[in-house]
Amino acid sequence: MRFKEFILQLQKLTTERCTDVYYCLQNRSVVDGLRELRDDNDYVRFLDAGYANDCKINVFIDEYQEPDMELIDEEKAEEGDTESDEYKDDVDSVMSDDISVDHELDDEVIPLKKSTYPFLAHTNVIPKGGVNDEDSGNTYEVYFPVHDPNQQWDSMKPVLGMKFCDPYELKQMITNYAVANGYNLWYEKNDASRLLVRCSKVEGKTCCPFRLWATWMSQENSFQIKSLIDEHNCCRAVNMGPIVTFRWIGKMLIRDILEQPKLSYRKMKALVKTNFGLNVSVGQRRNARMFALDEIEGSLVGHYEKLWNYGAELLRANPGSTVQIDVDIMPNSTVYFSKMYVCLKGVKDGWIEGCRKVIAIDGCFLKGICRSEVLAAVGRDSNNQIYPLAWAVVAVENKQTWKWFLDLLLDDIEMGDGTGLTIISNQHKGLVETVKDRAPGSEHRQCARHIYANFKKKFTSVEFKRLFWIAVKSTTQKTFEATMMEIRQLSINAYDHLMERDPSTWCRAFFLEDRCCDVVDNGISEFFNSAIVEARKKPIITMLEEIRVYVMERIFNQKKKGEKWNLPICPSIRRRIENLYWEVTPSGPQQYEVRLLHEGHGVDLNNRTCACRSWQISGIPCLHAIEAILFLNGNVEDYVSVWLTTCMFGSCYRYTINPINGVDLWPTVVANTVLPPRHRRLPGRPKVNRKKCPTEKEGRHIVSKKGGIPKCGHFTHEVPAYAFVADEVEDHEEEYVADDVEDQEEEYVADEVEDHEEGYVADQPVVDVGGSRERLAV
Repeated sequence: MRFKEFILQLQKLTTERCTDVYYCLQNRSVVDGLRELRDDNDYVRFLDAGYANDCKINVFIDEYQEPDMELIDEEKAEEGDTESDEYKDDVDSVMSDDISVDHELDDEVIPLKKSTYPFLAHTNVIPKGGVNDEDSGNTYEVYFPVHDPNQQWDSMKPVLGMKFCDPYELKQMITNYAVANGYNLWYEKNDASRLLVRCSKVEGKTCCPFRLWATWMSQENSFQIKSLIDEHNCCRAVNMGPIVTFRWIGKMLIRDILEQPKLSYRKMKALVKTNFGLNVSVGQRRNARMFALDEIEGSLVGHYEKLWNYGAELLRANPGSTVQIDVDIMPNSTVYFSKMYVCLKGVKDGWIEGCRKVIAIDGCFLKGICRSEVLAAVGRDSNNQIYPLAWAVVAVENKQTWKWFLDLLLDDIEMGDGTGLTIISNQHKGLVETVKDRAPGSEHRQCARHIYANFKKKFTSVEFKRLFWIAVKSTTQKTFEATMMEIRQLSINAYDHLMERDPSTWCRAFFLEDRCCDVVDNGISEFFNSAIVEARKKPIITMLEEIRVYVMERIFNQKKKGEKWNLPICPSIRRRIENLYWEVTPSGPQQYEVRLLHEGHGVDLNNRTCACRSWQISGIPCLHAIEAILFLNGNVEDYVSVWLTTCMFGSCYRYTINPINGVDLWPTVVANTVLPPRHRRLPGRPKVNRKKCPTEKEGRHIVSKKGGIPKCGHFTHEVPAYAFVADEVEDHEEEYVADDVEDQEEEYVADEVEDHEEGYVADQPVVDVGGSRERLAV
C-alpha cells in the first residue's frame, strides 16, 4: 500500500479531509515523539516504526486544520519562558504563590493536550491505561466495528476495518450485500487467510471500481477488512456467479422448506425470484433443498434428544400430570423414538369435574420430515365446544398404539373398562377392535359422515342421501326401521351395505339415554386436528409446545368468557331451544300429550322423558317437552340437564395449566439419547392436503362426471355394467377431462379422512429388525 492509498483510507475511516497526519514513536511522549507524514519517505519510516512495535502505532489526524508542529514549538517556548505575561496571569488567577513552578507546569501539560490535540479524545482511540492515566508511555488502540450477524440480511454493508469471526461470516455478509443491491461480486483471491472481492467481471476483466481486501488477523483471531473501495458503476445483476451458493439459498429458504419438505423446484425458483430477484439453476435449487433438509434433520435430532428433559419439565410445572415416553432399543444400543403421551393435570381434572362422559378420538399425520402421527382425545364442554383432553405422538398408528393410548387415557380419566363412557371415532379397523377389547363397557359410536362417504361411492342418488340422514337422526327404532325399509325398496344392496355397518353405532335410536349428547359425527376431533395443522409441520418439541400453549390459552379464554354469562344454561344450548307450536292436551299430573295433526308424543315432566327419546338422549327438552312446559307457564331452562349449565361450564374451566420454563432451565434427565423414529417408506406419493369427501368439493364452475353411470331417466334405475356396449365405453373415455384426474387423486376414503393420505393401514404392525422394545416413563 502506498502513501496516497493510506491517506485515502484514513479519509474514509474518519469521514474528514486529512490535511495533516502524524504518528507518535513508541515510548515517547506526544511532545517528543510526534512525527508528521508528508511523503513516501515519511511513510516508510512510519511502517518501520509500526513493525518494530508489533504492528501497532498511534496515528493522529489534525481535523481542525491547525499546524500541530507550530503548536508544539509554542508549547516548548511557553515551558522555557516563565516570564510570559499570559502564563503569569494564568498562574496568579488559579494558583497560590507557594506552588512550585515544576508542579504548575506538569498540571498544565495535560489540559493543554486535551484542548490543543482534539484527536486524543476521538471515540475510536482509547488508551490502555485509561484516559486519566498520566503515564506518558501509554499506548492507544483503535477499536474497529464488529459485524453483527443477527441484523437484517438486506441491511448488511461492508465497512473499512470491520472485523469478522471467520471467513464464512465475511462471505455471508458479502453475499447478502451483493444480493440486496444487485452487485455481481466475485472472488479474485479466496483462501483461509485472505479474501479479495471485485465486481462485474466481463470477459475476464473488471469493469467496476469496487474492491474489498480482507486478511486473517492471527493475533486477534479474526478476519478484518483492510482495504475497501465501496464505489459501483455497474448495472443490477440477476444472474450472479459463485458468490450465491446453494448453502446461502438453503439457509434463506429453510423456513419454507421446514413447512414444505417436498417443496418443488419450480416453487423454489419463484420464491428466490420474488424474495431476492435472482435466477438460480436447477442444480442450485436441488442442492439448496438437500442442504436445508440436512440442517432441519440435525435440529430434529436435537429435539428428540431433549424429549426426556421436556417431559421432566412438564411434570415439574404440573404435578399430577401423565407424561410417558416409549423408545425402541436396537441390538447395537441405538435408541429410536416410539411414542410419547401427554395428559396435563389441570385438563383431566376439568374434564372429570365439568364435562360429559363423552370423548372423541382420532389420529392425524405430522407434515414435517419425520412422518409420525398425533393421536388425540377431545371432550365436549357444557357449551358443546371442544375440550382437548390428551394427545400423543406415535411413530405409527395401529392397533397396538391405540391400545397403548387408551390404556393411559382411561387410567387418567378414571373410567376403568369404559362403563359410563361414550367413545366417538372413525371407521379405523384397528381402532374399532381396540375399543371393543379395551373398553367393553363403553358405548362406541362411529362417525355417520364417514359412513355416508363410503355409502355415496356406490349409491349416489339424492334420495339415498335424504333417507340416510333421516335414518341416522331417528330417535326411535320405529322411525329407523320404517326409513330403512324405504331404502330397501329402492335398493337391496344399499340396505345391506348400511346394515353391515352396525346401525347401533351411528343411529340415535340406539344411543344410551344418560349421556346428554346426541352427536352422530366426529367433528370435534377434526376441528382439533385443523387447529393444530400449522404445529404439525414443526419439530416435535415445538409442536408439543404449541399444542400445550393452545390448550392453556383456550382454558383461560373460556374461563373468562364463562364469567360474563349471567344465564343458567350455556348460549349454544339456549339457541337450540325454539318455540314450536304444537297442540298440548293434559292427561294427568305433569303428563301431557303434544300433537301436530296426526302425530303425537307423550311427555312426562316429572321423569323428564318424551316418547320421541330426543330429550333423554340430548339432555335438552325436545319440541314436545317445550310445548308442555310452556303450557304450564314454566321455564324451559329449568328442565335442561345439569351437564349443560353454566355452573358445570365454570367447573370444567376452573383448573389451569401452569407455564413452564425455557429450555435452558429444564431439568437434566440422565437417559439414553433418543433418535428420531426410523424412516418408513409408505406406498404412493406423499401428500400434505387431507383427502376430501366429494361432498366437500365446492366452488367448482362445472359439474364433475366422476363416477357417472348412464341412467334411463329415472333416478332409481341404474343401467347395470353388462349393459354397456363398446361404443358407449369409447365415448365415455373421450369425455374424460383433466379435472377428473384431480378428482380421482382426491378421492375420499372414510378410513383415512383426516390426513391418512399416505396409504396407511390402521392395523399395520410395527416391524422390529431384531430390536427390543423398552417402555420408559418420565
